[in-house]
Amino acid sequence: SISLRGTSASQTGVYWNGIAINSALNGQTDFNSLQASGFDEVEIRKGGGSALLGSGAIGGAVNLKDKVAFSSQRMLMMSLGAGSFNTYYGHLKALFSTEKLFFKFAGGAMNSKNDYPISGTDLKNDNGAFRNYNFSSTLAYRLNESHTISLNTVLFDNDRNLSGTLSSESRAKLYNRDQRLLIDWKYLGNRYTSSLKAAFLYEDFTYLFDKNVKDQESYGKSNRFIGKYDFSYFLKHEMFVKAGMELENAKGNGSSLSNAEQTDFTAYLLFHQQPWQGFAYNISLRAGVSSVYDIPFIYSVDGKYALNRFLMLRAAFSTNYRLPTFNDLYWEPGGNPDLKPEKSLSTEMGLELSQDNFKLGGTFFMIKSEDLILWRPVSNDFWQAQNISEASNYGLEFTAEIHQSFDAHNFKLKLQYDYTRALDDKTQNQLIYVPEHKANSILDYSWKKWNFNYNLQYVGEVFITTSNS
Repeated sequence: SISLRGTSASQTGVYWNGIAINSALNGQTDFNSLQASGFDEVEIRKGGGSALLGSGAIGGAVNLKDKVAFSSQRMLMMSLGAGSFNTYYGHLKALFSTEKLFFKFAGGAMNSKNDYPISGTDLKNDNGAFRNYNFSSTLAYRLNESHTISLNTVLFDNDRNLSGTLSSESRAKLYNRDQRLLIDWKYLGNRYTSSLKAAFLYEDFTYLFDKNVKDQESYGKSNRFIGKYDFSYFLKHEMFVKAGMELENAKGNGSSLSNAEQTDFTAYLLFHQQPWQGFAYNISLRAGVSSVYDIPFIYSVDGKYALNRFLMLRAAFSTNYRLPTFNDLYWEPGGNPDLKPEKSLSTEMGLELSQDNFKLGGTFFMIKSEDLILWRPVSNDFWQAQNISEASNYGLEFTAEIHQSFDAHNFKLKLQYDYTRALDDKTQNQLIYVPEHKANSILDYSWKKWNFNYNLQYVGEVFITTSNS
C-alpha cells in the first residue's frame, strides 16, 4: 500500500484514467494488483486534493494513465525476470495503431516463494508465498477530428499467503480478484474540451483463516457503477474554467457484510488565471450529497510565483474529507457504524530552483485532521475502526535531480528525503506504521541501447503500537 505525507493508504486517492479505484470495502488500493509496466504514465500528486478528486485524497493522489496516440505504429515487448527467494515474472505488451484506430494489450504473471530471512533472528517468512496474473487493454476509435471513444479493461487475479509476525505465526491465505471496465467519450475543441465516462468496478475476496482448513473462511464482494462528466472552457489564453460532476453507486456484501449500499453525487468547479507573467493561481470548490453521510463543502487555493528565471515559489491551502468505507462501518468483528467522516485542513509552501541540468526543491507541509479513521489494535488479535479526535501531520520534503551527457553516455541522479511527524494530538505519540525518515535515490546510466540503473531506499523505524513502546 502507498502512503503520502504520513497519511494512511485509505487517505491516498488512487485513480485509473481519472476514475477512483480505491476499494469500496477497505478504502485502499493494493499496489501488488497494479501492473505498472502496463501503463504509459504514473502521475503522483502530494498534498490535499479532495476538492478536485473527491473523498480520500487527503495526503495526495496517484493517477495511472493509458495514453492514446493515433498514428501508424507497431510495438511488441516481452520482459522476463528472476530474483531472490524463488521469484519469477513475465510480462508482454503489444500495441497497434493507425490514424483512426488504437489498440494496446498488456499481460503478465509473477510468482514467488517469498521466504526471506527475518533480520536479527533465525526465522524466515514462512507463509509469504504468492502468485498473481494481470491483464489490461485499451481500444480507442477516432470518430472525427474532435470526437474520440475509448474502452479500457483490467483483470487481476491474486493468490497469496499472509505473513505472520514475530509474536504470532500465520497460516492465513487470501484469494482476490479485481475487474474494471471504463468507457470514455472525449471531445476536443478550440476553446472547449469535455469527457464523459462510465465505469464498472468489481472486486471479490476469499480469506482463509487457515489455508489447510477450507471451511474456515470469510468472503466478500462489491460492485461500483460510476458516471463522470467534466469539461474545460478557456475564457482567454491565460484564464479557464474547469468543472465536473460524478455519480457513484456502490454495493457490498459477504460473510461480514449484509447488503451494504451507498450512493454519492458530487460536483466541483475550478478557476485558473495567470494575471501576469510568472504568477498563476487556482481556486477550487466541491460539494455533494450522500445516502449515508453529509458530504462537507470543501475548497482549495494554490498558486506559484517565479521570483526569477531560476527560482519558483509555491503555496497551497485546502480542506479535505474522507467517508468511511463498508469495512469501516459494517465489518464483523471490528466495524463501527458510529464512525464520523474524516475532515482535514492542509497547507504547504515550497521553493524550487532549476537550471539547465539541475533541479533542487524543498517543501514544508502541515495537515490537521479531525475524526481520523484508523484501525487500531484493541488486543493482540482484535482490531477496530476508531475515530481519533485530532491528529497532526507535518514535515519537510527535499528533492534533487541532476543529469549530464557526454557524447553517447547519459547520467541521471535523483535524490529524495522526507521527514514526517504524524501525531495523535491527544497522546502526542507517532501514528503507527509512519516512519519519521524516508530517503530514496536513483542512479541511471544509458549508453546507446543499454540502460543500467541502481535504486537505494531507506525507511526509518516505525512503531506498531499506539503507545510507541
